[in-house]
Amino acid sequence: MLKELEKKLRDNHAAWTEDNLWNAFAATWPGKVKGRTQAGRFTDLVALVRFALGQQSVLAPFADSVSEQFNEWLMDKARAGVKFSAEQLAWLNLIRDHIATAISIEPEDLELSPFNQRGGLGKAHQLFGNDLNRILDELNLVLVA
Repeated sequence: MLKELEKKLRDNHAAWTEDNLWNAFAATWPGKVKGRTQAGRFTDLVALVRFALGQQSVLAPFADSVSEQFNEWLMDKARAGVKFSAEQLAWLNLIRDHIATAISIEPEDLELSPFNQRGGLGKAHQLFGNDLNRILDELNLVLVA
């Protein structure tokens, strides 16, 4: 749906790029717009729409909200007594980064770079066992919500 929105914006209003929309909000509400870490980031459309609809009070890069939600998720897990190994945490950080740029993650995504360079889906199953699909579903829900 996000790709459809981007296409409609570009087809109907060629000047309405993520960068131009972000800059317009920054000019209109300078105190409510955080700078972008990377220009033209496709996933920032999510942040732009949420801000325009009043669903978030500050316009910040989508990756920032994903990182914040991820840190909260990790703290919740720690409070619940869940402990991740260093290798699991490294994978979870890669999953977080993937979600920040692709908006979601599916098991087959673990066969793509950078996951395939670390053993791909097979390694993820080895690290997380039967919890892998639950963790992916949970991160998709928590980090994008």
